[in-house]
Amino acid sequence: MARRGVFLRAEEVAFLKEAQRWRQQCILVLTRAKPQGPLYKADEKILDAIDGLAEVMTGDRQRFHQESPRTPGPDLPPVKWRTVD
Repeated sequence: MARRGVFLRAEEVAFLKEAQRWRQQCILVLTRAKPQGPLYKADEKILDAIDGLAEVMTGDRQRFHQESPRTPGPDLPPVKWRTVD
C-alpha cells in the first residue's frame, strides 16, 4: 500500500537515487549470472533489500520497478496493410 504525500529531505532523495542506480547495476549482473547460481541468489537478496528500503522510505516497494508497457487503446489511427506480391 503506497502512502501519498510523503516528503523527503534532500539527503533522502540523493540516497534513493543512489539506491536506484545500484538496483539497475544489480539487474545488469542478474542478466549475466548463471540462473539460480550463488551470484544470482546473492544479487536477488540485494534487490530485495533495495526494494525494502524504498518501501520504508516512500511506502512504495515497487518505486524502482519498470512499468509494464501499455497499449494505447482504440485511439490509434487505422492501419493500412500492404501485401507483398
